[in-house]
Amino acid sequence: MRRLLVLFLAGALTILSGTVAAAGSGGTDHFGPFDGASPDGGSCGGPWANDTYERSYTVHDNGDGTFRVTADSRHGSFVTTGPASPGACEASDHHGSVVQAGVTGSLQGSLSGTVTSSTYNPDGCNTTANGANCSTTQGFLLLVFGLPPFSPAFTCNAGFAGCDFNFEYDSSDQSLQYHHWQDKSDNHGGEQFVGDIANS
Repeated sequence: MRRLLVLFLAGALTILSGTVAAAGSGGTDHFGPFDGASPDGGSCGGPWANDTYERSYTVHDNGDGTFRVTADSRHGSFVTTGPASPGACEASDHHGSVVQAGVTGSLQGSLSGTVTSSTYNPDGCNTTANGANCSTTQGFLLLVFGLPPFSPAFTCNAGFAGCDFNFEYDSSDQSLQYHHWQDKSDNHGGEQFVGDIANS
């Protein structure tokens, strides 16, 4: 969840553009894209890169007071800050420990969980509250569902169980020993790291 807490659940991002298409109660609504940027946390818990991306959301009304919310990050890029690589504290094989600052690459990923709320405002992204906007997941949850930051009413705020996520990073930088890193949920309510973006 370290990566999720940095990229999706925290940070103040600037919204540059965005639209919403609302299907109404009982249906599926689509929001975005919203341009965002944030620091990215690695397996050691600290930042390893700065990310930019397009954030979009899909909300499906389950009809029972719960909503399936998926946040997609597309057309993303990262610039490493160093010195620790994102996979430096992995328990598995095939990863490094150090990445130089200034290495660039691409990223994409998604996060999906369930919201329990008696409030749903499909026009919420057209407003702001306390500086929030829909380029962050926490801002989206506040404006659309009225949920305070890190509310456990969104299962991804409550831990790994009930939260599906997968983020992948690639770089063709020839100075790297490892060119691909993946941060994803596993099938046991936990988090799994695969590979690295590392010079050594």
